[in-house]
Amino acid sequence: MTDYVSEVFGDSGLFASRFPGYEMREGQVALARVVDEAMRDGRHALGEGPCGTGKGVAYGVPAVWHAHHRKKRVVIATANIALQEQLTCKDLPLLTDVLPWAFSFALLKGRNNYLCLDRLRESEARGELSGLYDDEQSHQADAVLEWARRTRTGDVSELLFVPSPQVWSKVSVGSDECKGDDCPFHGECFSERARAAARAADIVVTNYHLLFAHLAVRRETGQDLVLPPFDLLVCDEAHEAAEIARDFFGFSVSENTLRRQSRYAVDFGDRKLAERLRHEAETFFADVAAFARSPAYRCRLRTDVPVSPVRLSKAADSLSDLARLRMEDERLSRVERAKARNCHRLVVMAVTHICEALTQADPAKVYWIEVDAKGRARLKGKPIDVSDLLRQELFGATESATLVSATLAAGSTFDFVRRELGVPDDALELVAESPFDFESQALLVVPDDGLPDPREFGFPEAAADFVARVMDLCDGRTLGLFTSYRVLNAVYDRVRGNGHRVLRQGDMPRTELARVFKEDIRSVLLGTDSFWTGIDVPGEALTGLVIDKLPFPHPEDPVVNAICERDPRAFDNYLVPRAIITLRQGVGRLIRCRQDVGVVVLLDRRIAEKRYGRRFLRSLPPMLTTRRIENIPRFLEEAAHARAS
Repeated sequence: MTDYVSEVFGDSGLFASRFPGYEMREGQVALARVVDEAMRDGRHALGEGPCGTGKGVAYGVPAVWHAHHRKKRVVIATANIALQEQLTCKDLPLLTDVLPWAFSFALLKGRNNYLCLDRLRESEARGELSGLYDDEQSHQADAVLEWARRTRTGDVSELLFVPSPQVWSKVSVGSDECKGDDCPFHGECFSERARAAARAADIVVTNYHLLFAHLAVRRETGQDLVLPPFDLLVCDEAHEAAEIARDFFGFSVSENTLRRQSRYAVDFGDRKLAERLRHEAETFFADVAAFARSPAYRCRLRTDVPVSPVRLSKAADSLSDLARLRMEDERLSRVERAKARNCHRLVVMAVTHICEALTQADPAKVYWIEVDAKGRARLKGKPIDVSDLLRQELFGATESATLVSATLAAGSTFDFVRRELGVPDDALELVAESPFDFESQALLVVPDDGLPDPREFGFPEAAADFVARVMDLCDGRTLGLFTSYRVLNAVYDRVRGNGHRVLRQGDMPRTELARVFKEDIRSVLLGTDSFWTGIDVPGEALTGLVIDKLPFPHPEDPVVNAICERDPRAFDNYLVPRAIITLRQGVGRLIRCRQDVGVVVLLDRRIAEKRYGRRFLRSLPPMLTTRRIENIPRFLEEAAHARAS
């Protein structure tokens, strides 16, 4: 048997012959070998590849080899669209050029990422694309309409801006609202074209929501209806898989859910029923919001809620009855009957979820009320534990599944992710070697001079002072990662106007913030949870990384609250491992290439003073450490000099 991994990655291999100056990365090769072993032997695997490993190429090479030589279809699932597009626009095209094995690949996104011609026609007929928006949304609607006339793929990513949900919802549908074969535009459907391309491809790149939808539908029907049948699976960004699975297998229902269904009543010619349904939904969810603000509610639902759904249910039942009659009316067109079928299913589902939440019908789920900044309530439910489901439907029904992430282990073990995802005991394991020399490239600072415990009253103000000092010592060039908007805003108020441009999450789109931060080298960027992952800023623009505190999950998070209630050792078994993985993600923003030099300033003294802090420290790269913030300039100067020599 040929050692194709060496033939590709070796010092005299395909990459070396193609790219002058190529240097083999041991971690990348080790990860490729583990993925190959799992695929070859029909086993599952856990592989951690630190930043710089080149994970996409590491698992891409064995995916291509097994697709070409063994005729296995491979699905690669990721947590976000950015990585999907990196794989399909960069990594897989690279392998197409370099590898001598012919293969095809396709990107498949969720249906609501594609323009729906039927929804567009309906919105234009109803006048929903004009006169309903502010100036910005009106400009977006005009741009979307212009794009819709010329697009060949219907993929929202083609747009040069991110359309607001209000605009995009007028031209797209989710799987629940799709008319399927009965749609008059079925032959022209962009989503169906993407699915056809996926069915013809050797490698399919998709997201976790579609993967989990595939598992759910296959469990119910025994058929492969969402994704094409596949043999081998790679799950990248696997540290996010459990939370995404909880979201997918949960539900969320709000006043707007019912308002959307009231459109069907209008289409069916019963405006009075539409008005009645909207009124009852508004009244019911206002009562739910009032209960959420009362002393009787805390964190999550535990007892029957003193809010009656009877009037809302009767209005919804009237609509579902009307829809059922239209479903069975042979005088109506297939399109109208398909619309009625969708209406019936969605209305029944909404009422079922409402009643389930109000009574907490499933002890394996957690239910709660979410109230937004405008006081609007939403009833939500999620499974507390998804491990049994994934053990059966993913690992039990897939020949080989490999889970990959830059941060998959908590400390030195995969125990946490094994428990969360139901990974079989005999799965292969690998923590790949980092290509970076953290001891010479990075310094960890945990200040001890007057910084209060993060749980103390004066912490936000003290944190703001320390961030200002780090900005001065790093000449701007600082990313601040925060666990709450309260601390972020306290820091922003303190540091803006001090000579550096200060960018704050929420002031402009995330991608635009990242772009400006990269280009304006001495700027400062302050962000919360969405900036702990995914932002990639190599070079001197990111020299100082400040983290306000250890990112423990919020104790009032309903799922966290339920887990802690079930497990008396949840702090050690769940809270600490999850916080370790999040901290590692945050620290991973700093060193992105071999030339990078920088400092991590963690404003949480508990990592140095609490017993559990040692678990966090052991999980981090082997950086030099200090308790004195004044050591930053000397380290940066010496490290930069060493890299230049």
